[in-house]
Amino acid sequence: MRYAQPFLEIDVVVAGAFLLAGIALLMLWRQRRLRAALSAMDAALARERSRSELADQALADTRAQVCRLNTSQQSLRDAERRRIARDLHDDMGQHLLAMTFDVAKLAQQHETLALPLAQVEARLQTATRSLRTIVRDLRPEQLESGLQGAVQQQVEQFSRLSGIPCRLEAEGEAFSAPTDERLDAAVYRILQESLSNIARHAQASEVCIGLCRVSGSLSLTVRDNGIGLPDPPARRGCGLRGIAQRVAEAGGRFDISSEPGHGTALTMSFPIQPTFA
Repeated sequence: MRYAQPFLEIDVVVAGAFLLAGIALLMLWRQRRLRAALSAMDAALARERSRSELADQALADTRAQVCRLNTSQQSLRDAERRRIARDLHDDMGQHLLAMTFDVAKLAQQHETLALPLAQVEARLQTATRSLRTIVRDLRPEQLESGLQGAVQQQVEQFSRLSGIPCRLEAEGEAFSAPTDERLDAAVYRILQESLSNIARHAQASEVCIGLCRVSGSLSLTVRDNGIGLPDPPARRGCGLRGIAQRVAEAGGRFDISSEPGHGTALTMSFPIQPTFA
């Protein structure tokens, strides 16, 4: 009986060792299961990341395709506008000029008709000026000297005709790097329409135009200190709708910031297609 105590102590130690071994095996098994679960989660995340990247790439490809389609359509429209402008200038312009000469000749031959013929001649001159305006709008000659010259000329003309001081702030490589002719035309037309809206509606005393090139895009901002847009905003007029349409056709973004009594800022951003020499 005196040996029972040592054997009992040995049994307790052995039992404790088995218990610890069991606990260790259980922890190892749970650790392996946790690793397997984490590995499965990593694999699922990798698959989800791959699907997301494929979706992003598909979206980028779709946007690029839409931009190319818009560019192609704009090219066709520009070509048609140039053809119409050429036909109007060469055909209608010559007819109006010939009619002006005929009326002047009739006035010399028939003095009694001098007054009504003078009125006809005045209307012909008005029609000729209107025709020149239409041709100029269809094919802006200002862009022949580049976007910089066209923008500066438009700014100076706006200040002279409206009496509103207009400041141009061109940052970085706004004019130094080459751009697509269609983009130049879009920017020029949008600037024209923006300034026209200011002259008609803004009651502004100062206008600031910002142009900058950042990260493959060209940004145009037209800001005035006029009465701003009404609050709540009214339905967009033809001018703003026309600007939004031109920006969309160029593949750009259009934002309006305005507060009644604190002026309006129009911000347009256009993607720049890479050019190759």
